[in-house]
Amino acid sequence: MNRQYSPYWPGECRAAVSLTFDDGPPSQLKIAVPMLTDADLPSSFYLNPRNDYYLEKLAPWREVAKAGHEIGNHTMAHICARAFRDDPTAPGLEGLTLADIEKDIIESKRRLQQIAPEQREMSFCYPCYMEHVGRGPTRQSYVPVVARHHIAGRGKGEFPFANHASTVDLHYAWSWPAERMTGSQMVGLVEACIAKRCWGILTFHGINEGSLGVADSDFRELVNYLKVNHSRIWTAPVYKVARRILDWRKQNNIA
Repeated sequence: MNRQYSPYWPGECRAAVSLTFDDGPPSQLKIAVPMLTDADLPSSFYLNPRNDYYLEKLAPWREVAKAGHEIGNHTMAHICARAFRDDPTAPGLEGLTLADIEKDIIESKRRLQQIAPEQREMSFCYPCYMEHVGRGPTRQSYVPVVARHHIAGRGKGEFPFANHASTVDLHYAWSWPAERMTGSQMVGLVEACIAKRCWGILTFHGINEGSLGVADSDFRELVNYLKVNHSRIWTAPVYKVARRILDWRKQNNIA
């Protein structure tokens, strides 16, 4: 007989959804933030507080945090695998150690807390979805490093599935890259979450901007759908969904 658990999500909601945004390009401030704020859909924005001018550069994001959106850690350096290039000497995760990546994560978090001082917790976003340093015999996952410093981490995942509250690895939660998706495709993914009472995470970069962008008309279709269906879909930042899952697991004695 299956064990009966208390409901995962608030009220009558049948699914949770987190809209996440990487790198902070201009279109996020210009298009995504106003649209999401007007629809009361708090989301997660992952930033890179690099160089000595980060406070000035990231100043507009203070108001984003005050509007209820999450400011999340995307590291300072945003280093991905060297495999994206043909230069064997190029900077890459292959040349880093766990100590290197931890130093970056800690400093990046400290800087971002200056942008969003009222935010009690912060989630992490893996640059290029990659969670390793080194290569071959020296390759190691840095998920445990993220777990030491953040309530959750957003990756991509092995399969295009949503996350089950009882089993998701909160420090490498799965997500759907939404670049070039139509509005109906994104809505379809959320509907699949409702059927399984799961947590779906969509990853965005630019809106009408860049090679990984989505059209503003498609993004608006998703936003309007979530707004209309707020009674059955809980849209919340990654750190808030992670906190609810942790509290739910504690209440239901799930390790």
